Amino acid sequence: MKRLLEFRNVTISINDDVFYDDLNLVISEGDRFIFLGPNGVGKSLLLKLISLGYSRNLQSEYKGLKVKGQILDKFGNDLLDPNVPRKHISYSEQMDTPYNNTTILEEAETACAGSEIDLDAAKLDRLLDTFNLTKKKKKRIKGNVSGGEGKLIQLITRILKLQKADILILDEPLNHLSFENSRKFNDVIIEEIRKKPELAIIMVSHCRAANFIDKALVYDSNSKTLKLADYSAYDCFSDDFCSFICT
Repeated sequence: MKRLLEFRNVTISINDDVFYDDLNLVISEGDRFIFLGPNGVGKSLLLKLISLGYSRNLQSEYKGLKVKGQILDKFGNDLLDPNVPRKHISYSEQMDTPYNNTTILEEAETACAGSEIDLDAAKLDRLLDTFNLTKKKKKRIKGNVSGGEGKLIQLITRILKLQKADILILDEPLNHLSFENSRKFNDVIIEEIRKKPELAIIMVSHCRAANFIDKALVYDSNSKTLKLADYSAYDCFSDDFCSFICT
């Protein structure tokens, strides 16, 4: 399988606290990982470095942040450089997205334009129908959008970017989602994998229900690095369980 990401001697610290020490790791096509570790060990920070780079904004957010080493993409570019294009990465951040009186359609168009792809209008309509958001496609989104709806809008726009992206990074994607919408999201990602088997996924989640994941990246507090492990999700999206919960 082709290499998509490679961590070379990556060390990450904040002031005197070392979170990752000489991390070396390769992520290839078709790798689908859940990223496991206790709170406060820099899981979200690592995903941001992949997706956004070692930027001034990140250094402002994490006072005292220092990063050494390289995170190479499939082209050999160092993703620690915030100026490196990331059209092959679709990143869904943990924090809620602020909406400034935009519509779902406009959010989708903006996301696709950033990846230099045309909006797949038919796919957008299918996703909106799946999550019962069709009637809100052209409705202005204001600050009072619910956490669940806000998360769904963010996830939908990131799924649209998979037309070009071959890495999907998900930071707590099930936050705020109902059980039913979590199940639907699980099914949508499985369908994306069926159409694009080479898609790699890195997901941070405290929920073990996402059954499209088959491997784990486990934080080791002694070595301050990541170790690979087998992984199996809980079968709470089975037909019998869903019929009990969702009816």
